Amino acid sequence: MLTSNYFESLAAELDALKNKVRNFIQDKHWQTDGEWKESVLRAFLRRNLPKSIQIGSGFVITEREISKQIDILIYDSSKPLLFQDGDLVFAPPDAVLGVLEVKTSCDNTGFKAAVEDLCNKSELIETWYPARRIFGLFSYEDQTGDITDILATVKAVVNGRFSRIIHLVCLGHSRFIRYWNVDPINEKRLIDRWHAYELERKASGYFIHNVIEGICPDSVSQHQRLWYPKESKELNKIGEISLRDT
Repeated sequence: MLTSNYFESLAAELDALKNKVRNFIQDKHWQTDGEWKESVLRAFLRRNLPKSIQIGSGFVITEREISKQIDILIYDSSKPLLFQDGDLVFAPPDAVLGVLEVKTSCDNTGFKAAVEDLCNKSELIETWYPARRIFGLFSYEDQTGDITDILATVKAVVNGRFSRIIHLVCLGHSRFIRYWNVDPINEKRLIDRWHAYELERKASGYFIHNVIEGICPDSVSQHQRLWYPKESKELNKIGEISLRDT
């Protein structure tokens, strides 16, 4: 059974790795620093996902358009790809299992722009080939404000459309947002709602393990106590907002 200490250790490990490149290059090349941070999160996910699921970066191409560049593209290796060279992937929509965007830091303005970008990618993929996928935003540092405003931004950008749903958001060490189709306490009740949590130095661990659950739901749901701390994160809920006004 995983403990809170394990999730805290993941945050500490991310901290130790995320600034390694910046320590060498300082502010000489922000793109390289950002690419390193993306590769760190990809490496964490590769530890746990099965070999049949691959992780790269690149683009999704439909019959009519191409997505903007995707930081972390999770795909089914049993499906054909349009092109692959190392981590660079050009994938058709049916191969895509998840899309994650990675930021060094987010303030309120940057957060809204990142959410809009991710929602547009979700809509592009889901419109052409609807399937169970995971879409998430991960920010190593958090400079956003009140959680009520953050949730309102997510709701406004998604605009009530299931094709634009963002499932997971990690903001720094401690703030985590998850979209729930069903009530996490009463799974027979549909809610279509985002819950926000304050999880001291555990948000990144919850983000990583919820990505794994989103990609491999059957395995994780059968062994919840192996994947998450015993104590429910619902005890640390600090806000919520529905997909649509009721």
